[in-house]
Amino acid sequence: MTLRMHSFVCALLLAGACSDGSSAPVRERDDEDTPSDDPTSEQDDDPPPRMRDGGPLDAAPRPDANVVIADAGDSAKPPAEPPAPEFKDPGTGAWTAVADDEVAAKCKLDPTLLATADTQINAPYAIVRYGQLCHEFRGGDRAAEVYSATKTLGAVVFGAASYQTRDLPRSGTKTGPLRDTDEATFWLDRVSFNQEAHLAHVLAMEAHNRDLTQLTYAYDTVGSTQINRLSDAINAAIAQDADRLGANIDAFTKKFVFEPLGIGSSSWSGGSANKNFAYTWSSTLQDMARIGLLVMHRGSWNGERVLGEDFAYKMTHPSFEAANTAYGYLTWLNARTGGTGPGGAGTGTGGDPCAPAAVWQRYPHGTFSPATDCGFAAPHSCAQKYDVGVWSAQGLGGQFIVGHAGLDLVIVAKNFSGEGPTGLWRAIRPALVKLDPTYGGDEAAFCKAYGANDYAPDLVGTVTQPAD
Repeated sequence: MTLRMHSFVCALLLAGACSDGSSAPVRERDDEDTPSDDPTSEQDDDPPPRMRDGGPLDAAPRPDANVVIADAGDSAKPPAEPPAPEFKDPGTGAWTAVADDEVAAKCKLDPTLLATADTQINAPYAIVRYGQLCHEFRGGDRAAEVYSATKTLGAVVFGAASYQTRDLPRSGTKTGPLRDTDEATFWLDRVSFNQEAHLAHVLAMEAHNRDLTQLTYAYDTVGSTQINRLSDAINAAIAQDADRLGANIDAFTKKFVFEPLGIGSSSWSGGSANKNFAYTWSSTLQDMARIGLLVMHRGSWNGERVLGEDFAYKMTHPSFEAANTAYGYLTWLNARTGGTGPGGAGTGTGGDPCAPAAVWQRYPHGTFSPATDCGFAAPHSCAQKYDVGVWSAQGLGGQFIVGHAGLDLVIVAKNFSGEGPTGLWRAIRPALVKLDPTYGGDEAAFCKAYGANDYAPDLVGTVTQPAD
């Protein structure tokens, strides 16, 4: 890329943020697996009762049941993955839209208020709730560039590569599992950023810092500072077993992410064997929704595990609070204070008072973060009853994927000119609150509870903080 073109792209991207309901256990996807042609893999018209906190959806919630702290232990080998919760998704089949006259019953969304949201958003968008395509406005879109929303796709592919290489033996550099805790130079011969940086620093956009104990966040707009090297690291890792994992990252992404998720209209970096992690994902609303649902369902899809649950947790929680409370692994987070960058506090992600903040269950967390608390300034608290912080992928020109795990809700949008994830949520919220079983139209009371991480009526399964 010429200097002039590089500057042009930088300027553009800086203008914006540059679930079947069975309870079968999650199983590993391997080279014997192929996409299912079974029509039962699509959404059921009448899904079985969903479970929450070990009981039916309409059972009274147990406030502390969804916050579980894993025991500390040897982080060299990842712990065994837990059984799959009762997530619902379309599997490899096409989305089946919920009929208009069933949206209220099946999705707990008021159709009349959704029509009002259509006029407010005035851009292509879709709502997925309980793993169903509940509402779509101006759908049927063609695949188009979603700019920096690509970054979250990149994190998903890294997580899938980490999961698929987890059992490979380690005998020296460029061998064994691909881990976020590896030094970048374990997989890369040379780097232009800090030689001591780990892949966790790269995923959090912190590897450029000269002193890794004093971090300053800097958004890697076009990927040239650090995050594009993740493509090289993945290519090195999958080369250990190319017959199973694919010849390169493009083949790997198609086999282990796009195919199992039923993503058929997307492409990344034009099919190149080397990926740009900053942009170049061309996608549709419905494909974007699949990536969002995978992340919100903690790496589980169609009864299989696509990426490790621990990695999905790290994607959707702050990596280094001292540098940025609003950024996980290539993904934006809702934060009370301390968010920075194009998608940080004040630009649609951070500080939404009617959305739960992303907060770890205990501190310090991870291998490298020295944070002793969530980093929010008074009067905001780190306390939470439910670990359901809102996260988002954000791209230039209003491309968004937004996950509300406590409501089993994904919102996707294209070309939205409003206030980012906050604006989308504000527009559709009345339709959801109107049919909420507890607050029934009392938006102020709903926001007080939900925004304080005290209400999560649709959280599926148990959220567990990683041991490392």
